[in-house]
Amino acid sequence: MVDYDAAVAAVQDPNADPILLAKIAYENPEFGANVAVNPRCYPGLKRWIAEFGDERARETLAQYGFTADAFGGPVQDQEAPEQAAQQAAEQQPADAYAADQYAAAQQTAAAQYNAAQPAADQTAAAQPAADQYAAQQPAAQAAFEEPVATNPYGFTAEQALTTTDQMQIAQIAQYAPELRACIARNPNTYPALIEWLGQLGDPAINAALAFRQ
Repeated sequence: MVDYDAAVAAVQDPNADPILLAKIAYENPEFGANVAVNPRCYPGLKRWIAEFGDERARETLAQYGFTADAFGGPVQDQEAPEQAAQQAAEQQPADAYAADQYAAAQQTAAAQYNAAQPAADQTAAAQPAADQYAAQQPAAQAAFEEPVATNPYGFTAEQALTTTDQMQIAQIAQYAPELRACIARNPNTYPALIEWLGQLGDPAINAALAFRQ
């Protein structure tokens, strides 16, 4: 549980760390309403609070038009069979905003790829540049070798690289520092966390961030 005074200070800070806000919402549910109105509370966290927060937190979000339905429906299907409901309850809330961002990034990458195709028909004068780019790829790949997960919470490099669950992304960044480079490469990582990772001055993380660009 987050220390009471630290939680009070964080929820009142307009520049609070989103990871800390998520931790407070999860471990100090009485602060859910305060976390929800903090400007650094990202959409995935609001959705989680709208579904699992206490009554005051849900009412606060409802006043601003944020409900579980507004974020794409409940995180857990109450009508599902018992086994499916149990599995859903074990999952953290997914972030529809991050999914949209990922889809947009995929579309942009596809458009860039298609636009680059006519260049393949140009004269052999462009070939040296292509060869140089190809030669750089193994080195770039080697620089992003998946780290060995050493955290006691069971987070893996594969999860850090691919998860779309914003709560899980925040937890990995906080509790599995050896996987932060993977979080930096994950296209679903929310902008505030990317900014925070860039301030750490870690060479592996900086290389991963450069890989995103």
